[in-house]
Amino acid sequence: MGSVMHFKVLGTFEVRIGEQDLTPSAPKLRTVLSLLLINYNRITRADSLIDELWGDSPPISAATTLQTYIYQLRRMMTAAGQPGEELLVTKAAGYEAQVPPEAIDVHHFERLVKQGRELLQGGELEQASETLGHALNLWRGHALTDVPRGRLLEAHSTKLEEGRLNALEMRMDAALRLGRHREQISELKELTSNYPICEGFYSRLMLALYRSERRSEALAVYQQLRAMLNDELGLEPSQPVQRLQQAILRGDPSLDLPPRKAESARPPATPPPRTAPAELPPDIVDFTDRSEIRDRVELSLVGPANSKALPIVSLTGMAGVGKTALATHVGHRIRDRFADGQLYVNLRGMSAEPRDPEDALGAMLRAGGFRDSQIPSGLEARSGLFRTWSADRSLLVVLDDAFSAAQVRPLCPTGTNSSVIVTSRSPLYGLTSADQIELGAFDVSSGLELLRRIIGERRVADEEGAARDIVEMCGALPLGLRIAGERLAAAPHWTLERYRAKLADESCRLDWLRWGDLDVGTRLEYSFRQLDPKMREAFTVLGSSQEREFSPRSTADLLNVSDSSAEEILFHLLDMRLMTVSQSMPHGDFSCAIPELVRLYGVQCAEESPCAL
Repeated sequence: MGSVMHFKVLGTFEVRIGEQDLTPSAPKLRTVLSLLLINYNRITRADSLIDELWGDSPPISAATTLQTYIYQLRRMMTAAGQPGEELLVTKAAGYEAQVPPEAIDVHHFERLVKQGRELLQGGELEQASETLGHALNLWRGHALTDVPRGRLLEAHSTKLEEGRLNALEMRMDAALRLGRHREQISELKELTSNYPICEGFYSRLMLALYRSERRSEALAVYQQLRAMLNDELGLEPSQPVQRLQQAILRGDPSLDLPPRKAESARPPATPPPRTAPAELPPDIVDFTDRSEIRDRVELSLVGPANSKALPIVSLTGMAGVGKTALATHVGHRIRDRFADGQLYVNLRGMSAEPRDPEDALGAMLRAGGFRDSQIPSGLEARSGLFRTWSADRSLLVVLDDAFSAAQVRPLCPTGTNSSVIVTSRSPLYGLTSADQIELGAFDVSSGLELLRRIIGERRVADEEGAARDIVEMCGALPLGLRIAGERLAAAPHWTLERYRAKLADESCRLDWLRWGDLDVGTRLEYSFRQLDPKMREAFTVLGSSQEREFSPRSTADLLNVSDSSAEEILFHLLDMRLMTVSQSMPHGDFSCAIPELVRLYGVQCAEESPCAL
């Protein structure tokens, strides 16, 4: 047998041999293989697989169809040089995936969490924080994101998510015991937003704020939790959280950071042994080629002219246009040119709490091999250490979803042997020497090609008219088309015409462009939240009007403002990528258009009555 086959379930489902992606495209094959792998080296009963595939309404041919799925999976493995019959073994009552534990990411996660728990209990806080961080880095999203789940896989997915939350809480405990309360506040705020009924994150956020001399904010967090629990569940916070609130009110000394055992002076921040971080997210299997733009990005990053300054490419464009996908795809194509590895940082620029550069530098230095004890506090000190460390290295750095040039500059390596790709919704003014590249939506032919890659050429060819309408109704936006494709792939019994009819109802189109953690409306909301009240009102009026083209003159009429104010509003909405320039005319005149899905979001904002499926 050649290279070992690896399986990933902590995020999108992946099957790989080295760089070769063997993930089944058929949804039911993904379901069968996922359940067998979750139960690896144990028998999965055939009736359990049938129940997972068809629920309470299995077809008469269910057993025969299941055997066909197992045969197809074995054939796929055999074609890749793997012993399919030995990996998926038939047993008396069902089937068993006989694979080495180290080939599955769940095994590594559980092993690291166990080690981290033991280190935390033993008081080895630095090592516990580092080990639990490695465990959490294995996650690439919600477990089995793209796998249709029945009762069993849903239960397994929930169990895995609970294990992830437990690891997060332990890592936070280690950080708080190390005195890193200020560094944890931003992440804890995000966690309380993402997991609104998880009291553990609220209590840790309260403690972090209190130790950061922000007692009033800590008490406000308690009131936020109490109001949410009362409104949603009719409950009060648990006794431990109530006791924490009372301790904060009276300034109880027990909440202060306990003294740690005397330690020797911090070891000097000498560069660690050369490691090669490989943090790029997985490439997209069905990436639809933007060959001209891709070639320009690669030439800017590794072309022969890049010898005197750090090559930087800045990819900008509206929400869902595929900036991250392109950055990741190019990163994988050129990563062999960077001997010291690739760093990837999500800067959360469109979130309510963009990532602090100091926190991002800490993550990058840890990925480079520095221990927590070697990383100084403070942006200037960390930036200096990163510049020194990166000066003679060859690194590819991908900074995703940036908010501003000020957030990006401290994160750029110094040596000209490295390169940087930045993605952002708005242009990053002040990022000198960067090659600024604007991404637009697909044309119709590229949109159809993406659909073909997701749902198959036959379905698109059989209903090309409906497929073309779907592309146009999605505004040819890559994210919208991906969601449409994933929905259709998960429902092979649906005709494209049926889904086209769903999208034709504009009042509910955005609801039908939501799938798992992919949601066009949510992405647009991030941009909308960045607008001040005046701009929100203007956007809502324009989006809900019957107009499709907006000149400064027509905008002034619609908003009842002066021409100069209308021009300022249009420029700002263009900057936020909520509008596009549709026509440039002599003497500086221009007109703008609102992309199709952005327009529908504007209508939804005006009505404030999202549809239910």
